[in-house]
Amino acid sequence: MSNGSDFGTPTPIGDIGVFNTDEVANGANLFNPLNSGWVNDPEAVDAISALQPFGAFAETPAAEVDVADLPKEVFLWKIHKQVTGKDPDDENQGNYGSCVGFGTTAAVEASMAYQIYTGKQEEWKELCQEITYGGSRVEIGKKRLGRGQGSIGAWAAEFVKQYGVLPRGVYGKYDLTKYTIKNCDDFGINGVPDSLEPEVKLHPVQEIVQVKTWDNAKKALAQGYGIAICSSQGFTIKRDDYGFCKASGTWQHCMALWGYQTGPREGGWIKNSWGPNSATGPRGAGEPPLCGFWAEASIIDRMLRQGDSWAFSAVKGFPKQKVDVIDWSSL
Repeated sequence: MSNGSDFGTPTPIGDIGVFNTDEVANGANLFNPLNSGWVNDPEAVDAISALQPFGAFAETPAAEVDVADLPKEVFLWKIHKQVTGKDPDDENQGNYGSCVGFGTTAAVEASMAYQIYTGKQEEWKELCQEITYGGSRVEIGKKRLGRGQGSIGAWAAEFVKQYGVLPRGVYGKYDLTKYTIKNCDDFGINGVPDSLEPEVKLHPVQEIVQVKTWDNAKKALAQGYGIAICSSQGFTIKRDDYGFCKASGTWQHCMALWGYQTGPREGGWIKNSWGPNSATGPRGAGEPPLCGFWAEASIIDRMLRQGDSWAFSAVKGFPKQKVDVIDWSSL
């Protein structure tokens, strides 16, 4: 809940999302872990997981799909473009530890786009990251993190299920047409304003579940379930000739998993929230947006095994979906 107090302009924390890649050759030491936005709290994650009908994606009907029957590649950004007419936005959280709001919202948007593409009668709307971030910290986290920044992936996942998501727009005195750090800070301290909660509850996510392995991540993505991936794994910020960033150092960070490729170099495409210039180099398979990078399958598997990564469904129970073999080159 919010009492509408204005705590003024927050003091930015350094080195999150705003930097000159020409001056930074290696992402490994780019961020101080204390200044990052994901809070690693296994007990809090376990408490949220215990509320769900499935302990992990592996227990859902959707996991019954055989890995051998999955398509060789899935590029959900192409589905997004088919639905919206444009590439996903190169979002930037700025100098603020709101990545959990961004990663969770991006995963929900991936699921939404796929549902619309496959025939669900919904209207596409960009979602408000500040609401997800603030709701995770206050409505679900009950202000346990104090007046600092950052959140827990499980709290954000539970918020979008228990409360919902909010399309960008103007709601009374709240102009949420664009992301602002001020709104993030206000909602992160006070929670979702009372006047906005009824609007948020119009758009609940029906089901959430932990994704703990690479194989199950592929199964989820192939059936249109976006994934928020929270971990302490860092990367360089230079993509190689195939669009991959090398695992290096530590980021306490939340991002979104939006696709995969198999073959001789298997990996997943990660949507980041540090703008279009956070990594340089070729984009790789499927010509994804500039706001992300490819990562090796073994690295993503290690990230998922940290336990705070979540898939999102608009249908209760993560039903087994028809796995379409899509000609991605035609999209």
